[in-house]
Amino acid sequence: MNVRGDSPREARAAARSEEVSFGYTRVGAPEKKRLVSGQFDAIARRYDLADAILSFGLHLYWKRWGIDRLALKDGDLVLDVCGGTGDLALLAGARVAPLGRAFVYDFNGPMMCAGRAKAERSRFAGNVLFVEGDAEEMSFPDAVFDAITVGFGIRNLVHLDRGLSEMHRVLKPGGRLMILEFSLPVHAWFRRLYDFYSFRMMPLGARIICGAAGPHRYLAESIRVFDSPERVVERLENAGFSDVRLRRLTDGISVVYLARKR
Repeated sequence: MNVRGDSPREARAAARSEEVSFGYTRVGAPEKKRLVSGQFDAIARRYDLADAILSFGLHLYWKRWGIDRLALKDGDLVLDVCGGTGDLALLAGARVAPLGRAFVYDFNGPMMCAGRAKAERSRFAGNVLFVEGDAEEMSFPDAVFDAITVGFGIRNLVHLDRGLSEMHRVLKPGGRLMILEFSLPVHAWFRRLYDFYSFRMMPLGARIICGAAGPHRYLAESIRVFDSPERVVERLENAGFSDVRLRRLTDGISVVYLARKR
């Protein structure tokens, strides 16, 4: 809705001129979407390997912890928003089988291509489907899914509130939401260590594993300019979710947000 009464051409020009954060850089909103996609293009083939090594395997613990809190059951329909290579969808697919389905929804083709290859090696391959699309404008009708997951993807949205509103729209009444996102350590000594690892060691490791350091440098920057966990809770509540709560894992490096649609 164009509440200012601008012409469609003026509205489009305003959208193009809007600036958002891409790490420490300010870019136009359409440019961020292109840049984020390009980051994943560069590392899609070895993304899972880099994730496992650079997180010391913790990412799997965080993902299983979050999925366990959804209490999924056979027959549920689950949407994994910004699902990438499908880790959360595969975990969900195992819990909703044989009658349920988990959908990976992502705008990056190479990441989903890597995810499909991984899913084909799983015995729950038939329960995991891949759909390419924009999380801020989903191609699903209202009130379809029993649960939604997001794994470290809300930082990459251009308009976070729009994405959260879309998640709320496609959830059934009573549906559950689980978001995993990075944040900063609670304790100062650990934050100093984390800063050193994030800006010095992680990009170096990423260059060795993936052949590109830029995507992981962006990762480190984007964590530091993103909303605090308390602000994310506010945004979830403003999007219409209820029973919103958070849990910090590994001294706050990872935060799990749990919520429900009324």
